[in-house]
Amino acid sequence: MLFSTSCIWAQEVQIMDGIPKDLKDEKIIFFKFEAVEVTAKEDGNAQERYLHLRQTNHNHVIKEANRELTIAAMDYPYAYAITQKSRHKPLLGAGYKYILTSKVYDNEHLKAQPEQDELIVFEYYIVDTENLLAYKAFQLDEMKVYDSKMLIRRLKKAIK
Repeated sequence: MLFSTSCIWAQEVQIMDGIPKDLKDEKIIFFKFEAVEVTAKEDGNAQERYLHLRQTNHNHVIKEANRELTIAAMDYPYAYAITQKSRHKPLLGAGYKYILTSKVYDNEHLKAQPEQDELIVFEYYIVDTENLLAYKAFQLDEMKVYDSKMLIRRLKKAIK
């Protein structure tokens, strides 16, 4: 299953190509990054120090990334809302049909050290929450996920 952290994804989501045909007429939710609990020890072994650095760096850069998302989203041509993943459910009942999501918002990549020289790439999906469809929109590697301007540019490019 692609989406494991929300009750929306309790059922299997069907992956689709393209973009939803009614996207321009519906509202979409964008997720802000959320801080993570720093669980790795700064004075531990090499892996612990690496994970501590990843977790603290994440918490450090998300304030700017979230602020940038608020500004960059103004270039998105259709209706949207910005919220945290942990707080999005009320919006679903308020007429928001779509969510732009990725496993990056689960923060699992901050809990383990990747293989040496491995670059983690995250797929982004536009999820139709009413019909349990997920449209592959684009991907970003872990070095670019905090670039909210790029996120919105890639989404707009996928829409065209």
